[in-house]
Amino acid sequence: MAAGGGRFFCTAGRGLEPFLEREVRARLGASEVVSVPGKVFFSTEAKLAELRELRSGERLFLRLHKQPPLPVSREKGKMLHEIKSLVTEEPKSWLDVISTWRNLRGCEGKKDVLPENRLPLKRKSEEETNIVTKRQKAEQVREPEECQAEDGESYMVPERKSDQNCGAESQASLEDLSKSSKEEAVANEEFGFSFRVSCRCSGAIAKILTSQEIGRAIGIALMKQFGWRADLRNPDLEVFVHLNDIHSVVGIPLFRLPLANRQYIKTAGLRSTVAWAMASLAEIRAGAFVLDPMCGLGTILLEAAKEWPEACYWGADLSDSQLEGADENLRTAGLMDKIELLKASVKEYCVLEALLYCY
Repeated sequence: MAAGGGRFFCTAGRGLEPFLEREVRARLGASEVVSVPGKVFFSTEAKLAELRELRSGERLFLRLHKQPPLPVSREKGKMLHEIKSLVTEEPKSWLDVISTWRNLRGCEGKKDVLPENRLPLKRKSEEETNIVTKRQKAEQVREPEECQAEDGESYMVPERKSDQNCGAESQASLEDLSKSSKEEAVANEEFGFSFRVSCRCSGAIAKILTSQEIGRAIGIALMKQFGWRADLRNPDLEVFVHLNDIHSVVGIPLFRLPLANRQYIKTAGLRSTVAWAMASLAEIRAGAFVLDPMCGLGTILLEAAKEWPEACYWGADLSDSQLEGADENLRTAGLMDKIELLKASVKEYCVLEALLYCY
């Protein structure tokens, strides 16, 4: 069964968007492919194993929302209300995305993430939030810094090393809101998933709100709307939010680790996505002889041999430590029979001549 077509987006390193755009078309048969700086959006019927094989992408997400950038206002409350609407305005969108997520990951047996009767949970969440708010007000003497949301609720702002670094991912500090009675734990186990919010903001919106404030507001909104439980360490779901001057995007990562984290690379050197892109430019064909004269840790050769196994690969380098690392990578990847390593200088023409003669 196909993964039940879905809408996705994948992040990409700077300059790799064209490679990723071509790859999702060729490898996944993707449609509606659109690239912007740092991301490629697409739709596909591909299965999970096929999605995992993307070589030029960093992180892969199921797309919940993609819309123009939010209007910037000096009123924080008004902006936070607009941001909350991104994740609470259309519950059906969540149902569709969670359904696709379950199908892709084989989670059909799990209990409903979004119960049809959400009203009791919503009331319960509001009561618990009020209790937490009262506790937090009592602690204001010890923790004077706070953020006021537009509805009058008060949530403590964690210590921030740098409010200016809004481009870095931050996780919403919501664990205090999820520590309550045993009844809450039972309700969450029966009706909801645990989650965390990762937020990245840049551009005009970052001058008004920090990523911490945005992530906290979204997290609280999800807890109220769906009765989910915050868990920063080992959540069932991660909600990714990226707000900038180009678009507003909300998605759910399909994999906990980036696609660029190759299990077969023991010692990392050149970024694997860059290595794959460089190898793809060589247009390697079956039976070809491929030489990397300064192979280092062999990352380019590894990516090439994994993708185009019908060629013959040689790597040369002068550094013993680099060759040792490359040899360890080849063993980890199980490519000892595909790639030959040689200590040699690229300056010596006779080395290349000898290699070609041996081939």
